[in-house]
Amino acid sequence: MSKPVEATQISTHGRNRDDMRRDAKSLLNRLRSIQADASFVSEISDLFPQFPVIANERCGTWYVHLSKIHKPGVYFKSTDGHTGIWDFNLRRYNPHLISTIIKHGGCIIVDSTRKGKRVPDALSKTIPIWCATINNAVRKCGLQNQAVKGNRDDTDAAATGQSSKEQDGSSTLNTAVTETTITTNDESEAETAAAAALLIPALNGDSWDTRYHSLPSLISRSEHVQIADKIEGFAEKLMRFTDMTPLTTKLLKPIRPIWLTPQSFLLRHDLPDYSQCAFLPVICLSASRVVQDGMEERDGYLYVQGSGDDEEMWSQGLTPELFWENEEYLLEEGISASECEKRAGEVVREAKRKLMEKSRHRQKQVQEKKKSSGGGGKEDHLEYSMEGRIHFTPSMELCSEIKPSSIWIGNNASGRIPDCWDAGFDMVINCGAEIKRHPLCEFGSNKEEARCHITVMGGVGQGGAQATLCVLQKHQWSAIDGESTVVAEVEQLQAFPARKDGEKDYYYLHLPIAEGKKGQHQLLEMVPMAIKAVHQMFAANKEDNTSEGLRKPRILVHCQQGMDRSVGISLALLVSCFDETTGAFCGTGVGDGSTKATTTASKEMIQRRLFQIMSHRLAARPSRATLKMVNTFFMSPTDPPPAKYKS
Repeated sequence: MSKPVEATQISTHGRNRDDMRRDAKSLLNRLRSIQADASFVSEISDLFPQFPVIANERCGTWYVHLSKIHKPGVYFKSTDGHTGIWDFNLRRYNPHLISTIIKHGGCIIVDSTRKGKRVPDALSKTIPIWCATINNAVRKCGLQNQAVKGNRDDTDAAATGQSSKEQDGSSTLNTAVTETTITTNDESEAETAAAAALLIPALNGDSWDTRYHSLPSLISRSEHVQIADKIEGFAEKLMRFTDMTPLTTKLLKPIRPIWLTPQSFLLRHDLPDYSQCAFLPVICLSASRVVQDGMEERDGYLYVQGSGDDEEMWSQGLTPELFWENEEYLLEEGISASECEKRAGEVVREAKRKLMEKSRHRQKQVQEKKKSSGGGGKEDHLEYSMEGRIHFTPSMELCSEIKPSSIWIGNNASGRIPDCWDAGFDMVINCGAEIKRHPLCEFGSNKEEARCHITVMGGVGQGGAQATLCVLQKHQWSAIDGESTVVAEVEQLQAFPARKDGEKDYYYLHLPIAEGKKGQHQLLEMVPMAIKAVHQMFAANKEDNTSEGLRKPRILVHCQQGMDRSVGISLALLVSCFDETTGAFCGTGVGDGSTKATTTASKEMIQRRLFQIMSHRLAARPSRATLKMVNTFFMSPTDPPPAKYKS
């Protein structure tokens, strides 16, 4: 029998609660707690080595060691599983996760939550909704394919029979036709059987599970039923925006969530063999242990449940990668809280210094290659830069191609000058509020004497700044490239290279859009400027594009992280300038660069183009405010409101 809690103990706890709350924000306590939870994640990973360990960003990334984490991560938001909000959000479709599950036969998704819950809503409801929606959509698509194939076979059989009747004149020919008909029918039956096995999940619900699965200890029966009733609608919504046919031949088993927490009872010597199950498991692993008030005194530190959450409050610039690379240094035995914070600052500063050195080294390599090659051929230089410096992959990294259009979305690193030109981009759209341009690309002291290669596009952005378009040729960019000082560049103004006939122009558009909610109205004003600049580039390069054959121009749209502002501008460009099927530029598309769209676009059309972005740019996290501004531009009949800024 446990000993009753005395009044003095409760009183002491009350006096120390404020101190504990302050200690909960301590960097040392947070990192110690993460280290403890990560050991549990590693333990589960070792029990199921066949499954990749995937972090549900951003919180889950802290709990997976660099040696075990599988990239890219996933993004399932708890909001989509909140009571009464239940939704399958197309912005968080995570299509790459399906490929990973198929390849490995399942996966482990890691996340955590703060006090009050054993499992975060992202694991307990959002991911189960996702699994059930995928299963239903695949089955529905398979049944549709079966119906279409059945109708086609009936038509072919009828046509074959009619043909045989019309050819009764020759017995030899009749024999040949009969043999052909039998062979064709046999092949048709074999193809139908193969299609039924590959394309069509079994109609028996026990064989192909389309049910919504939840954890009974967390989800009430009433809530379970309400969510289950929505799954079919979610599947139909998904099928409107993407073709599920490829999955009908690849996803041979339905996907099903399994939950594990530090409180779970697991027989280490009698683990389930998921390869023999009728489903592919998605193990939803909640890393943190549930403790009273979300905090618990442990040996040498205060354990904080869900420490990886809200990293802006406590990380002091540390990232999960930096933490795990310097784990022993930051969490040395006996280290004090102040010393831990001091060392964390050193780690962050050293990481920034190395990044700057790497950038300088890269620039130096580029300069040396230019000198040694004497300018080199265009294709050779493009191949070098594409393979050596910027990795164009559909990952969480630098930039991603939004196929089949000409749009690429990236972060600031992908938009560095002149790397962006060397990488083969024809136009760069910088959606950042601040920009560091070369002095030769700035206005002079007298605005009437502005550089001829700078055009003021208009609009009102951050701090009252306007959108500007800079058009230069390769040799002009090269003239201002290098380590020369600002004074030297200004002194050489008179010697600035003149334009050359027949040379290709490169476009650099700056849209000064602030981050967060402050920039939503600025984004609305900058959308027409981006559309106008793209139309201008295609109009000016029409002859060049013809001479270059079928090569599509590359347009890089970037902001600081390639997650929000650049996604909003890219979405507007896709809707207004590029064909949805072929990706070709449409000179008469929706919108012509005026302050409002000349033709309205439906909400469903905008959603389809957003889904196109989300399928290729996994790092995309457009805010609701950003999407609202894009919808306003295309669907509102009135001019957008003026941007709000502080001078």
